[in-house]
Amino acid sequence: MIVIESVNHIGITVSDLDKSIKFYKELFDFDVVENISNSGQAFLKMGDILLTLVEVKGYKSSSDSRHCISFYVDEEDFEDAIDEIEDTGIEVVFGPENIRKGQRIVFADPDGNHIELSYPKID
Repeated sequence: MIVIESVNHIGITVSDLDKSIKFYKELFDFDVVENISNSGQAFLKMGDILLTLVEVKGYKSSSDSRHCISFYVDEEDFEDAIDEIEDTGIEVVFGPENIRKGQRIVFADPDGNHIELSYPKID
């Protein structure tokens, strides 16, 4: 058995590195740790979460993909998060919908990668 201690980073394929950096910075307040634009990579960090954006020209996520990155938000902040998503015109894929005594919403980043916001946290 392999014992995992934590997540190293989350890798996301994007078609436009600068556009995606702006999206994740503005929506989630990620800080750019390193931008290696000549190799098409950027590392963004917020708290303990490290995102690696990898640019592949012409990339677009499959519209039928059910895979997503999922972030927990506090129940009290959930409605504000929905309002912000709607106010910025981000594509909502589905939701908000009820799940496990809570709710979730799934939306798309500029390349169609699905992002889920939900509560409560499953332990």
